Amino acid sequence: MVSNALILLAAFIFFSKLLTDFFYKINLPPVLGMIIIGLILGPSGFAFIVPETADYEKLKFFADIGVTILLFMAGLETDLRQMKSVGKNALLVALAGVFVPLGLGFGVTYLFYHSIMASLIMGVVLTATSVSITVMTLMDMKKLKTVEGNIILGAAIIDDILGILMLTFLFGFSGTSEGGLFSSLAVIFLYIVGAALLGIFAFPRLLNFASKMKADRPVVSISLALLFCFAWAAQKAEIAAITGAYLAGLFMGQTPFRHRINEGVSMVGHTVFISLFFIFIGVETNLKVANLNVLFTLFIILAAIAGKLLGAGFTARGIGFGWRRSLSIGAGMIPRGEVALVLASLVATEMKGVHFTDTHFSAVVIMVAVTALITPFLLKFLFKD
Repeated sequence: MVSNALILLAAFIFFSKLLTDFFYKINLPPVLGMIIIGLILGPSGFAFIVPETADYEKLKFFADIGVTILLFMAGLETDLRQMKSVGKNALLVALAGVFVPLGLGFGVTYLFYHSIMASLIMGVVLTATSVSITVMTLMDMKKLKTVEGNIILGAAIIDDILGILMLTFLFGFSGTSEGGLFSSLAVIFLYIVGAALLGIFAFPRLLNFASKMKADRPVVSISLALLFCFAWAAQKAEIAAITGAYLAGLFMGQTPFRHRINEGVSMVGHTVFISLFFIFIGVETNLKVANLNVLFTLFIILAAIAGKLLGAGFTARGIGFGWRRSLSIGAGMIPRGEVALVLASLVATEMKGVHFTDTHFSAVVIMVAVTALITPFLLKFLFKD
């Protein structure tokens, strides 16, 4: 069968730019346009591309590169001094953004299914924060470098690590994990220490060496190579690849080559890859899923939104932010995106549907779509001058 991947890629690129321009003109977040393309062309719409096909796998590879580049760019634009100044606040926001959704997810699931394990799993899935949509929206609004933006980024990284550790604990408790919580903690600790040492001591030397090469854009090329190495190592350490990408950008952002790297990587990312990632959020969302418990799904969506908006938002208010700024921090933590889907897929695979059924997974898929769609609207409203 002839592959349609190239014509689909052409359509995705063309329509993503067309809708981005249209959404800018009508004063709506452009990222919404890309997600809508995915919904229309994916299984929720005309099904021109559906998961688990050859064309899907080819294009998904590009989309995965897109989210790593996006988080890498977020790291490049992070002011490390400001990040240090908000570190304590980010930790407090992260903890609230973990335990409030955990409690709400557990309560809702137990109310419907009376299973402690399923309830714990759903609670853990709701702890994840996928800031890719928030990052893109804040970049469009030129708000990523604000105090709120730095708190959201810092808290999201902490959330993901805590969520992965809690899921590892559940696997160990249920007897489905070969390792354990201690080994996972050790691997994550070693990864972070190793990444910091490489970022602080090796990156400046490698980039300086690259700048002297007789080649076309060697600094950008070497920075991309280092980015993918960090993302790969993060996956091997069972941390999200986007966490490794963000750390790579954070350390490269402290070098004299920051602007040169940002300019080159931004051109590469925004031309193809980043748009594809947001389109694939729509493609991976099947609004026609079977085994859907509508009432349960509605309550899970409300728990996902309230858990971050109120948990992180009220904590931000408690540490001194005004109501509007507090709610903007909470809103920035709402998207679940690929991180929640990865956690849910991992549970479904490891536990083989014993505790986490298709009904639970369908609720997560719909929740991811809804949180992705509402977050840009909330941020645009709350950050409005």
